[in-house]
Amino acid sequence: MQNIGHYAQSIVEQFSSIFNIPISITDKDGLVIGSTDNNRIGSHHIVTTEVTRSGKMMFFTKEQTVNLVNVLPGIAAPLRFQQETVGVLGLIGDPAVVERYVQFVQSHIEMLLMENFRSKTVSSQMETMRDFFKRLSSYREKDDFSNIQSYCDLHGFTLGIPRRTILLDLQSSDEQATSYQQTETFNQVEQELYVYLKSLFIKNDQDIVVPLSTGQWLILSVDYDDRTTMLKKLEFTSNKLRNFLESRDRGNAFMFSYSDPSSSIERVLQAYEPCRKALEIAKRYHVQQSIVAIDDWDLLSYGLEELTLPAHCTLDNYIQKLLSHVNGPVLIDSFLVYCDEKMNMSQAARKLFIHRNTLIYRLQQLQELLSINLNSFKQCTLLYFALKQRQYCNQTT
Repeated sequence: MQNIGHYAQSIVEQFSSIFNIPISITDKDGLVIGSTDNNRIGSHHIVTTEVTRSGKMMFFTKEQTVNLVNVLPGIAAPLRFQQETVGVLGLIGDPAVVERYVQFVQSHIEMLLMENFRSKTVSSQMETMRDFFKRLSSYREKDDFSNIQSYCDLHGFTLGIPRRTILLDLQSSDEQATSYQQTETFNQVEQELYVYLKSLFIKNDQDIVVPLSTGQWLILSVDYDDRTTMLKKLEFTSNKLRNFLESRDRGNAFMFSYSDPSSSIERVLQAYEPCRKALEIAKRYHVQQSIVAIDDWDLLSYGLEELTLPAHCTLDNYIQKLLSHVNGPVLIDSFLVYCDEKMNMSQAARKLFIHRNTLIYRLQQLQELLSINLNSFKQCTLLYFALKQRQYCNQTT
């Protein structure tokens, strides 16, 4: 049942000032909840029952209302929501005069009812998704699997299928984020954006969009695509989002970060922090691209001075890829010597007792395997540090 009580009086004041005629609104039980005459608010209007029952507009002349209590000349029109009468609008005055305004005011109020319902529905969905993600984030493997399994089943969220973590940042200022943390409410702009993001990313009932804070949105998307295909889709989506924001004069500054898909809900959730950190570093160093990966070498090297960035988990993945290669140990050793010799190819080849071309071939293998730019000092330093750290850990355990 839709309730109009909390804004009935503001509607009355708005329209009575526009048309300069007295107006009243009653709820479905006949209680006057809005009136240009404050003395009538809270009183009972006997006409409501008949209008609600018939669902039709009723006209009252001055002569007809002489013996009726709390009924004034004018027109009483039903206010409908989802095919149900939820109240009655009263336009007071000569019916022949006020009739021209009835349909306009009636339609406007009914549109407000629908908009209010839609807003509450969207806001409720957003709150549900945010609470759902908070609960998921508390998941610890094996500790409470049965509980989290039941919780996910309740929300129709199937575990064990590959999902990619995508984080969208639209935040314009620290002040804006602070404001959200204080109120934790969803305004109309955020609701509109939520609906649009759902249209962009929800492809099946297993995809979800989660509002995290003002300007920050998390997408958990079922994804079987390879990275190249996924990036093409995300670039297309980025262009649509940019057009949407521009059409509403909201600017177009935003950035996506993403992880590789995983069937483990634990890894999907763990990917949030690397995605957040990647966006933080990208914004700090004014990275111009609108899509960044958590395992991007350029991005990782920006955060070299704080090696807890998204680096440890990502670099471990790169090292495992090297170790899994049939020529992995040789490639690692050649790369470390290359760095130790100040990236001087000839000196490194002499140190390894191999031909210079052999070293070039090995480094090309490593470069292709990891998609690293070996001409970048920062990227080489990052991998060098990770490999050395791993060697140290192996020696001390």
